[in-house]
Amino acid sequence: MNRTTAWVALAGLAASSLALTAPAQAAPEHASTKAGTYSVSASINETTAIGKETVLKIRGRVSPKAAGEKVVLQQRVDGKKKWKATGTTKVRANGTYKVTDDPSTPGTREYRVVKPASNGYGQGISKTLEVEVYSWGRLTSRTAGPLTNMGYRGVTIGTEYFGQSLATVTAGSPSSVEYTLGRKCTELRATYALTDDSATGATGSVTVSADGSVLGSHALSVGTIVADDTIDLDGVFRLRIDATASATPAAITAIATPEVLCTR
Repeated sequence: MNRTTAWVALAGLAASSLALTAPAQAAPEHASTKAGTYSVSASINETTAIGKETVLKIRGRVSPKAAGEKVVLQQRVDGKKKWKATGTTKVRANGTYKVTDDPSTPGTREYRVVKPASNGYGQGISKTLEVEVYSWGRLTSRTAGPLTNMGYRGVTIGTEYFGQSLATVTAGSPSSVEYTLGRKCTELRATYALTDDSATGATGSVTVSADGSVLGSHALSVGTIVADDTIDLDGVFRLRIDATASATPAAITAIATPEVLCTR
């Protein structure tokens, strides 16, 4: 090996040794290191609610505290896939928060609280909270089953007009109507009376039954008004209303503005 070749080989070995022993280059100062994700707890004050009556309150804590930062309330209805943001609030100095919702439509509703990513921490999501929402609706707006001698119309009772009511058609003939509730309703409320166009001395009656069992019965005469009567329908599958109205003197028996509290 000549002197020039030996010198080149020696220089190569030295460079390789320096490369192996040189310290690793420090990361740029602007590079960020992920610190983890936010932890979000959540609880709710009610698991059943009445639409437009019950205010739901969702409370929880964010860790790390993230004081003054925003959390987002999300919800979805009846098992839908997409979550919808419906409210925001700020985290208190101690890391807690409170946000409210006033549901109106019936059905199963799910809630969760999201803390967006910030300060090097990833987004945090609370557990899912489920609420069953009920709302009052017109019984006459539901699809009726068997209907005998009963009509849908407005009625006047004690000079007061009641729309969306049920009333007997032919005096002296039995009257009835049935509705399938499917165990999704909890209450029935209505006013029972003879209408103002019933003759003096007329009589009638109303009987409310559920799945073959009588839940309530009212004997009626002119001037007798059973106002805003409420009946428990918890677990009821089929609702039936029977009414009588005397032929002489002629009567018209009314179930005025009946409403049911249902989840669907």
